[in-house]
Amino acid sequence: MKVFDLHIHTKLESTDSIIDPDELVLEARRKGLDGLCVTEHGVTRSSVASTLAKKYNFLVLGGFEASTELGDVLIFGLDSIPRNIYRASEIKPLVEKAGGVMIVAHPFRSDFNRARILNQLPVLNLAEACGRKIFSLVDAMEVANGWTVEDDVNFCQQVSRNLGLKGTGGSDAHMISQVGCCVTIFNNGVEDEESFIRELKKGNFRAEDRRAREQKNPAYWCL
Repeated sequence: MKVFDLHIHTKLESTDSIIDPDELVLEARRKGLDGLCVTEHGVTRSSVASTLAKKYNFLVLGGFEASTELGDVLIFGLDSIPRNIYRASEIKPLVEKAGGVMIVAHPFRSDFNRARILNQLPVLNLAEACGRKIFSLVDAMEVANGWTVEDDVNFCQQVSRNLGLKGTGGSDAHMISQVGCCVTIFNNGVEDEESFIRELKKGNFRAEDRRAREQKNPAYWCL
């Protein structure tokens, strides 16, 4: 098995992160990870990933987190998308042509976190959630995200099972202590980007939420 954190931001290319890239591999090794994915906000593959991989002899893959009209999407296997393209349906052909993959990130986080802040129950049902267009355009969905509440993770897993769409895990780390709090465990060896994308397409993986109970409150990371 290989354990990866599929969703990380650094201060080098994501203005809302405070992670120094050089701290990443040390923290990943300390937490027993086999690989990392640097997924900066924007439309371009992370440039720091390959540098870290060579410098520390550790598998660090570059992707990016694109904002679309249907939500944020993690993209791997593609160098960039034009800045004037933001519709998920227009991005998908570009990813397919490059042989890459798309993973919808934290698909219900706004629904659950907004409700938690307002001390309300989320206005969301399984049928409505499963019918969202984004799920017909992606290869997988992020079911365990470091900034989501426990109810959100459980709901994502329900949607994942109902749709037959495999779920990934990623910390969405913006601070070093978050790295590895949610992970994706691959059944078979992942040694490079080619095998990483192949195993994602085959569905040979599962998500794991490694957070302690108190860490499942988004406010925990802001204290």
